[in-house]
Amino acid sequence: MKLIDFLDAEYAPLRMLHPKAHLQFRLTLDRWTEHLGREPVLTDLQPLPVQSFVAARRAVRSTATAVKDRTHLVALWNHAAKRRLVAEFPTLPPLRAPKRIPRAYTIADVSALVRTARALDGTVAGVPRGLWWSSLIRSCWETGERCGAHWQLRWETVDLDRLVVTFPAESRKGGSRDLLRPISQELAGWLREMQGHSPLVWPWDRSHCLLWRHLRLLAVAAGVPNRGFHGLRRASASYLAAAGGNATEHLSHSSPTLARDHYLDPSIVRAASALDYLPPLDLANQGRTGEAAG
Repeated sequence: MKLIDFLDAEYAPLRMLHPKAHLQFRLTLDRWTEHLGREPVLTDLQPLPVQSFVAARRAVRSTATAVKDRTHLVALWNHAAKRRLVAEFPTLPPLRAPKRIPRAYTIADVSALVRTARALDGTVAGVPRGLWWSSLIRSCWETGERCGAHWQLRWETVDLDRLVVTFPAESRKGGSRDLLRPISQELAGWLREMQGHSPLVWPWDRSHCLLWRHLRLLAVAAGVPNRGFHGLRRASASYLAAAGGNATEHLSHSSPTLARDHYLDPSIVRAASALDYLPPLDLANQGRTGEAAG
């Protein structure tokens, strides 16, 4: 049985995979197909073929990408083993991606992005393009919510009079609970100008993958580093934490560790360092620096 058929017909429905997650699994199988020169089948779920593929991916892509592909294959392998469709459970050596320091947009970056976006010409699904992009960026900054939930947001869950937005659980990662977030009076005014074009607050009438390209071009025009949409979420959480707020609650995370390790930019949220506690060096006799020791 082809793994792609196993994924589509059994694993994805039983695990209730989100379409985006399903796509990521399919992309992993596409890469394995390229590596093998044929479509992988259930009997390929063995240590040597899988480890060979993971090693090949690590040679041409980041370790994080190799870990993601490995995770997908191990998940399929475990499920197939539980169903007794393959003889053995996964037995692979551990592979961990290095932890990177979270990098967020600064407040100057976010301001520049919004100013640049406001000046854009044209339309997006009938909405003035400058208004579409500037309001999206500002909402990501103010609410700290993921871009995916923003693109699914509908007008019936936006209360511009009370200045609150509700992101329904169904549109959020994990799909476990609604998220209520306040917005500024100014953002509410921008959103009022966008009403009447679509049931969605931010309708998109082009290829979905172009969203990231458009943001990258916007960052270039604004003269700021491109940190993607997640950079806005990190910025929102980092500045809130720096001011003494609860970043874990703001991000709707279950653990403070998740926020600290993946979202809080240490250049914004300054943590205590050894220099805060070490006594100063006594360098009063600097005139003797050139004398030989001993």
